[in-house]
Amino acid sequence: MITDIDTRTGWPEELRSLLNRFPRDRWRSNGNSMTEFWLDKHDYFRNQATAMSAMATDFRSDKIEAAQFAGWLVPRLQAFLASLHGHHQIEDYHYFPAFREAQSSLAPGFDVLASDHELMHRAIAEIVEKTNTFLASLGDESANAQDVQKRAAEQYIETSELTFRRLVRHLSDEEDLIIPIMLDQG
Repeated sequence: MITDIDTRTGWPEELRSLLNRFPRDRWRSNGNSMTEFWLDKHDYFRNQATAMSAMATDFRSDKIEAAQFAGWLVPRLQAFLASLHGHHQIEDYHYFPAFREAQSSLAPGFDVLASDHELMHRAIAEIVEKTNTFLASLGDESANAQDVQKRAAEQYIETSELTFRRLVRHLSDEEDLIIPIMLDQG
């Protein structure tokens, strides 16, 4: 089984038994409020990551200034990271143990998801560090201040883009494991 988030493309067949019974195209039509909540929460993360990436593209294209980018980014990023951290805490300490118990045959998948969470939380710390460096650069008044700001912003953008790509992979894999359990258990 490929566990590396950067190279995996989904679950191996031995972890797809419930997913084969409950394919994605039937998830939204089942009337299960818990699955709707889970999918909506994951959609929030995807949508916010997409919006932050789009604004980063605008900054890279010189459509907005560094201060404008920072002003737009900071409140969204704070809410996003806090929500992601809280979501993972609930999963790690409540849902994953319960789902693991309900479907012990899927334990290797939960191990992978737990490893993803550890990676994501290290990435959150790195994003915060890079964001703070970018924000500090806005106070630079040297002759090359714009270059300093662009370099600091670029470091944030590269870190966040990698994290967002990994997050999207993780969310899809998590859904493919969890949603079928929810549907199976009613």
